[in-house]
Amino acid sequence: MRTRSVKTLGSLAMLGAAALIVSGCAAGNSAAPSADPSEVAALPATAWVRADAADVQDGGTLTLAVSSLPVQFNINEVDGNEADTVDIAELSTGGPIKIEEDGTPVLDENYASSAEVTQDDPQVVTIKLNPSAVWQDGTPITVADYQAFWAAQNGTNPAYTAASNAGWEDISSIEQGADEYEMVITFSSVYADWQALFTGGLLPAAISSDVEAYNNGYRTQAPPSSGPFIISSIDTTGQVVTLERNPNWWGETPKLETVLFKAVSQDQQGSSFANSELDALYISANADLYSTAQTRSDAAIQTSGGTTWTHVTMNAKSGPLADVNVRKAVASIVNREQIAASANTPVDAPPVTNGDYIFMPGQNGYEDKALPYDPEAGAQFLTDAGYTKEGDSWTKDGEALKLSITVPADTATNIQRSEQVQADLTEAGIPVELNTVPAQQYFSDYVIPGNFEMVSFSWVGTPFPISSSEALYYPLDSESNFTGTTDDRLEALFDKANSELDADARIETAKEINDVIWDYVPMFPIAPLPNVYAVKDGLVNWGATQFETIDWTKVGWATS
Repeated sequence: MRTRSVKTLGSLAMLGAAALIVSGCAAGNSAAPSADPSEVAALPATAWVRADAADVQDGGTLTLAVSSLPVQFNINEVDGNEADTVDIAELSTGGPIKIEEDGTPVLDENYASSAEVTQDDPQVVTIKLNPSAVWQDGTPITVADYQAFWAAQNGTNPAYTAASNAGWEDISSIEQGADEYEMVITFSSVYADWQALFTGGLLPAAISSDVEAYNNGYRTQAPPSSGPFIISSIDTTGQVVTLERNPNWWGETPKLETVLFKAVSQDQQGSSFANSELDALYISANADLYSTAQTRSDAAIQTSGGTTWTHVTMNAKSGPLADVNVRKAVASIVNREQIAASANTPVDAPPVTNGDYIFMPGQNGYEDKALPYDPEAGAQFLTDAGYTKEGDSWTKDGEALKLSITVPADTATNIQRSEQVQADLTEAGIPVELNTVPAQQYFSDYVIPGNFEMVSFSWVGTPFPISSSEALYYPLDSESNFTGTTDDRLEALFDKANSELDADARIETAKEINDVIWDYVPMFPIAPLPNVYAVKDGLVNWGATQFETIDWTKVGWATS
């Protein structure tokens, strides 16, 4: 089940928060590979079949799966910050910036003719919007839409339940320039990842200006499209979202006529793909899905690098995990290497662990600072926390230490990983109960409100790793910080990193951030996930990719 991800759409980069997926995630990184890249970095950044538009059929339908229908179609609001929702939304939104294969942000001329820093102190960015760009009703997209959107996203009005305010809170003004299509953005301090704010997810001014519309107006309907497709139907009975060509799209006419997103549980997606009910299958590290996909003769496996890492988040608000030494004990006792091997090897991907809260293995700036697998060190941490080993149990003040991990039903990879965490901790004398909950309510009822002791989903990010990571760890009341704790040192460090335009200096500050987070261990990363897909033969310009923005006007079926 994929439930929270940015993937190729930059909208959540715009939100400044990495997004979540159930099956397996942290912020991605556009930096070049380091001098000694890991095996993960050796995977292609994009593995789909490329084709020129002239070699793609005009028409046709693409059928894809989501784990469940969205509970919120506004991807900027915290409940809409989900991979399945973003996967659907990326067909109907875009912005002045898109991401190339290597993670480089570049101009998207469908939405703007220029976007650049025009002044350094204070930082000013000027964007000249494309006058041809319109909402699906034909209304032009203008500076006024961005002004209202900024007001909703910048945190000054707490009534807006945005997934994150990062970046938007650093803007002091958005003003109209020569006309309603020239936008002049002034920052209160230098914000190095300014491009991340303009990759998609914009809403019309009338929606952004209305708190109720922003928060709740699009839970059963889609916001107006500004992309090549529109959501024409949301069938809650048949569990299908249908997208069709946007008649007011001003760019190249999309090759596909229709795209269907069917809600299919993870346990059923493999059989649906094998029965040709789906045109693609997201495999991730699911060995059963990998095996099932190979039974289909008219499909191929694609594997690219990913911007995703699995992890265990520990709720430090109360209970045993409020003690940092207990958290360090858990992180030391869980065998991350074994979990990585069991997850990746069966899908023919290299088993690599992740030990950095900001960067991915193989990327410039990555440093593995993880607590090594060492049950003896874990035992010492428990002793430091005041626990005593009595038989097979650890006790303190007469109470045995026990924990729980909340898992979403019907999500094989999540359950498997949680069971491995359970086995390691139980063997070390810490019994762990698995609490299975409905997958559709996993985030809304358990993760987001902090109704858990431990959870293991994944963080997926963007090509802007430093700014997009901040909301995961700081501040304490961030909409995306589910750990119940933080470290006040992070405020100054993130401010310093986010205001530094020198790439090397930013990396050094990011390393300091990584060190601080390892000091208090609010979660611990396990392994990066490669993107593994099974794709029906003939589908081009779509599939496994690490960073690249999908050009939905070119996705389709090859002419030969």
